[in-house]
Amino acid sequence: MTERTPITSIKTKMKFEGTVTKVELAGARVDIGAERDAFLHISELQPGRAVVSRVADVLKDGDVITVWAKQVKPQEGLVLLTRIEPPALEWSDLQRGMKLTGKIVKVEDFGAFVDIGAPKDGLVPVSAMAKTRVDKPSDLVKDGDAITVWITKASKKENRIGLSMVEPPAVDWSDIKVGQTFNGKVTRVENFGAFVDIGAEREGMVHVSEMEAGYVSRPSDVVKVGQEIEVRVIEINPKKRQIKLTMKPDMTEIHAEEDTGSNEVVLTPMQLAFEAARQQGQPAAPAKSTKTPVKRDEHEDIFARTIQQHRATNG
Repeated sequence: MTERTPITSIKTKMKFEGTVTKVELAGARVDIGAERDAFLHISELQPGRAVVSRVADVLKDGDVITVWAKQVKPQEGLVLLTRIEPPALEWSDLQRGMKLTGKIVKVEDFGAFVDIGAPKDGLVPVSAMAKTRVDKPSDLVKDGDAITVWITKASKKENRIGLSMVEPPAVDWSDIKVGQTFNGKVTRVENFGAFVDIGAEREGMVHVSEMEAGYVSRPSDVVKVGQEIEVRVIEINPKKRQIKLTMKPDMTEIHAEEDTGSNEVVLTPMQLAFEAARQQGQPAAPAKSTKTPVKRDEHEDIFARTIQQHRATNG
């Protein structure tokens, strides 16, 4: 007797060559080599968009069919099947910017639907079919065409997958933040500044006033087309598609480092006068004594000597 496969070892999406053992009104029983026959519901009989009204019109006892495990319920000893090949990708697999190969399944005036092996066909809107203007999607693609696409949006909640036939930029608008630094390439130099490609949808612009700390007469004296430079984002406006950059160092970080590295105590002119008068009237003390609190009578004595010294000097 052939050894049967335990239902507990069957996983969803597993593929089987099964034999129909019984045709019923709601579906068919199928022997897939498991402990018990699996069940193929009438709604899972026909691949594609065709609707089946009677199971007997499609299957009969003894037919050998290709099926996939759609749901497994080990506690109930039940395996539910489908003749519709499950998608290679789940919603959780779909990420923005992912590159895929798909097949055109339907062309509309507003775009084209593409099968990418996901739970739902994706849509390439006409505006995302080429970098230049496209009047009619049918001018570019037709049903059955295999095309390369990139995911622009994937929402299980909205049951929507957005696609593009134009490769998206490496840096998305939502990823650009003020203060962020990039290594970019100068693409154009003008009298007012230079344009720099940082991998975003649009080039950023370094104004002449943001090229160096000092005065710059001509941007071409500082940068050349094709030069690789480091820039920092100082302003971004996604609505206007503008990115403003600077080549200057971040002074806030420099000041912070200076403040952190300096431990010297700077005395005011009055404190220096008090210290000088105090040292004239008493022996030298260790440097740390400058931080020792001064008593009230000693403070008054120092002040009096300072005034006397001032009068003697200005006679």
